[in-house]
Amino acid sequence: MNDQQQQQWAQVIENARRQAQPKPSCPEDWGATLKDAYIVQGLGLHHRLDDAVIGFKGALTNQRVQETFGATEPALGLLFASSARPERVIQSADFAKGMIETELGFVLSRRITAPIESVSALQSCFAGICLMVELVDLNFSQFPPSLPDLIMHNAAAAQFIKGIVSPISDPDCLSLTLLSAEETLHHAPALDVLGGQWKALHWMVNHALALGHALLPGQVLMTGSVGTVQPLKSGEYVLKGGDLAPLIFRVV
Repeated sequence: MNDQQQQQWAQVIENARRQAQPKPSCPEDWGATLKDAYIVQGLGLHHRLDDAVIGFKGALTNQRVQETFGATEPALGLLFASSARPERVIQSADFAKGMIETELGFVLSRRITAPIESVSALQSCFAGICLMVELVDLNFSQFPPSLPDLIMHNAAAAQFIKGIVSPISDPDCLSLTLLSAEETLHHAPALDVLGGQWKALHWMVNHALALGHALLPGQVLMTGSVGTVQPLKSGEYVLKGGDLAPLIFRVV
């Protein structure tokens, strides 16, 4: 892709988002690379100047999900202030092909300006951990999308719910359980994410820095789906994870 195509496609994506249309696929003859994809993702920020980036999301951090998209590496997405749902009520009408992902979130305690070399150095950058639920919309015009298309569409991010923040112990010892109407929808270890939560965070932090993003205190990093991705259906849900405060939400 050349500069003009990158600018043009960022506008096409923004138009589709605002009009709630299916996410378009980039023309194959434009030859979009991963570098192009992140440039287009970054250009999208110019269309959302009044919508702060309050965190980051890891995508394709689970091998099974990577296989679905034919990918061999994870992807990074942005969390916007407008996507947060503090009331913990999700309107299913907001989605065309909505899915529920259960995740862990880590809250930054300080600004990060240089790549992190070790896990021990990384751990000192975070103040707390919480359960999180991400609601993605897989309404792509072509499914599965290519990895560049997924990245350009901000890894299908739509909405998210953040739980109560607790001190961090050992996130890799946790397992996440999602229940609805007292039925267990899934139960999975946090280690499913890139073989470890700190490993996932290490990749996310350094990749975000390489892309030129600011990593600031209070931002939350959501490391990726733990357990099976569930279809978005009406009902009451409870997400549990060890000693972390349960996250209760409703889909209407």
